[in-house]
Order: sequence, then C-alpha cells, then structure tokens
Amino acid sequence: MTPKSVHIAATAAFFLGVFLVNVGTVRSFHNGGVMECNGCHSMHNANEWGPLLLGSDPSSVCLNCHSGTGGANSPSVFSADGSAMTPGGDFYWLNKTFTWSGGESRGESHGHNVVALDFGLTRDQRLVESPGGNYPSENLSCISCHDPHAKKGGGTRLGALPLTVSGSYGELPGGGGVTGNYRLLGDSRYEGGSAAVGYRFSYDAPVARQNILGKFGETDESHVDYGTGMSEWCGNCHGAILQDSHLGAGSFVHPAGNNAMLSIETISMYNAYINTGDLLANGTGTGIAGTAYLQFVPFERGTGDPQLLDPTSTQGPDANSKVMCLSCHRAHGSAFRSAGRWDFDAALLAESHPGPGDGGVSGNDVLYSYYNRDISIEFGPGQGQFCEKCHGA
Repeated sequence: MTPKSVHIAATAAFFLGVFLVNVGTVRSFHNGGVMECNGCHSMHNANEWGPLLLGSDPSSVCLNCHSGTGGANSPSVFSADGSAMTPGGDFYWLNKTFTWSGGESRGESHGHNVVALDFGLTRDQRLVESPGGNYPSENLSCISCHDPHAKKGGGTRLGALPLTVSGSYGELPGGGGVTGNYRLLGDSRYEGGSAAVGYRFSYDAPVARQNILGKFGETDESHVDYGTGMSEWCGNCHGAILQDSHLGAGSFVHPAGNNAMLSIETISMYNAYINTGDLLANGTGTGIAGTAYLQFVPFERGTGDPQLLDPTSTQGPDANSKVMCLSCHRAHGSAFRSAGRWDFDAALLAESHPGPGDGGVSGNDVLYSYYNRDISIEFGPGQGQFCEKCHGA
C-alpha cells in the first residue's frame, strides 16, 4: 500500500469513527441520567451566560444537537425548512410570519419563544410572562421545561435514588431500578431553569411514552402515547388557564386535565369519525375504534402505568380517556397561531394559512405545516376543523 493510500484509508477510518461516535452519542447521550458533561460544558472556556456552556445560552447548547434537517429518525426540533416533525413541533415556525389578503399569522404566535441567540431565536416581544402564569418570557429556554441533568425527586442531593434510565422516551428500567421523567421534564421540585429565580413547579411530570426505536417523527402509527398528567404539568406555568378549564368558567372554558374525561358521546364520535364528509345522517361516521387514532388530535389514555402505553397503537379512546392541552396544541411550535395542531382560524382546513401564494411562504411550508399530509387529498377539500374529531360537524 502506498503512503498516499495509507493516508486515505486512515482519513476514511477517522471520519467513520467520528460518524459512529456521533450516532452513538445521539442515541445514548441522555441514558441513565448521567450524560456526558463535555457534551454541554467546557472545562476551561466560560461564556457570558456563565456555567462553562458550549453555547451563548442554555437553549443554544441544546440546539447544538437538536437542530438540523428533520425526518422520522431525526431528533431535530429546529430545522431550516419546517421538516422537523416531532410531536412537539419545530421552532422553525417561530421565524416565519405569513401574510395574505386581510390577514397575518406572526411567527411569535406560533409557539414557545425560547431564547437561543446562537440560532437566531429571541424572546417573545408580545408577552412579558406566560399566559395564565408568571414565568418571565426573557428567561424562557429549553431547560425551563426540560431538566438537562434528568433529575427526579430533586436528585440524589435531596435523597432521591440515582436513575437507571432517563425516561426520555418513557422507557422502563430493569432490575428494580429508577426511571426518570418522560422527556426529561422537570418534576414538582424543578425550578424552571436556574435563570428563573424563585420559580418552582407544583405538578410532577406527566406519564407518557414515545417510540424508543429512533422514530422521532410523529404519525398515526408512531407517536407519543399519553397516560396522564400532561395538562397539570402545563399548569406549572399556565396555572390560571388550567384552573379555568377545570372549573368550566373564566377566560378559558374548554376542559383539560385529569378531570376532563371524554364523554360516551365524544368517545363514540372520535372512534367513528374519519373526515367531514364521512358522517352519516345520525351524526356518526364509518370509522372503527381500532384504527381511530389521529395524530392531530391525541388524548390521554388515563393511566399512570407506562407499561400500558403503546406509541404504535392506533386504538381510539375509551371510558378512561381524557382531553389535555396537547390534544389541540404542540409543545414547541407549529405553523399556526397558538401553536395549534391545525389552523384554528380556517373554516376549511384546505384554506389554512400558510397557503399557496401567502407572503412569507417558502419551500414546502404548506405541506410541512400538516406534517407531510395533504389535507385536500387525504381528508377532502371540504374538511372542517379537527375539533370535529371529538365534537362532530
């Protein structure tokens, strides 16, 4: 072998090794609640934010690994084209404002405006604090919700047992170990990130499971299967909204949470409904419970046991099921106002914005806004709001 060929082989081996290490890092980085310190921190080079982070701020550190082109197997939550189709959505939409004759949908209204200066994401200029709460907008970051160290019960410093697995996807520990919270969400002892001085959560993290086989993209057949506690957890920052929904009165009246059980009529409608055109004279459709699940209208199964959750199930709701905040909204961001799973302002979803010809539209914005599903073709040009999945047309 010539010196040149040796050099080429060595170079190829080096880059292959880097690739394998990176793949392994993505898949195992959060395992066991330990992680790799040098994945987020530098031992010697401090930045303006403070704790030796490999970024200008906490969210920028997270996006070092969680940005890029989306796809079914991509952990990206911030793409350059709207292709990150995780259950939480894509922060891409925060930088997209759409305009049309007589209307506008501003990027700031499309989701949680996390501050990630290295990636061009800034605070919400409309809201000083969280609606229904008092979490400061200027401090909103990925670690406002996700505990980067995967602690549970305050961590070992407060007497909690060490984690066996992080619980990020709802995976279960073996040998009697302790599992962390779903998606590393902060529990009732969490303080919403160190920048939010004096803030502490009141509700524990929800019970949920996501496909652990690298399937990050959300579809009807691969999605988060929610168990219980999601709305209560949202209430850590949006408490007044949650309270109103429980009381059925006030500024927000749609029920959501552990007490918001789906009625017999709603369960029947959800399971039978296929689209606006598939409703019989008696108000029911031709769908069946076994294939009724629709990614745009998820629900809680009503169980605190993650072993009973199946993120590949297409089974519709039953008497234990409940409506939650994420039945209508995405946690990170969407193409629509209020981080809606669909356009709340469109009478017919085929007329949703962003739409063809809208100002600000580029690339595949229209198709990606509904997670690669063409509403007109799949559901019909007369498809109404997805509220119909529970309430009928």
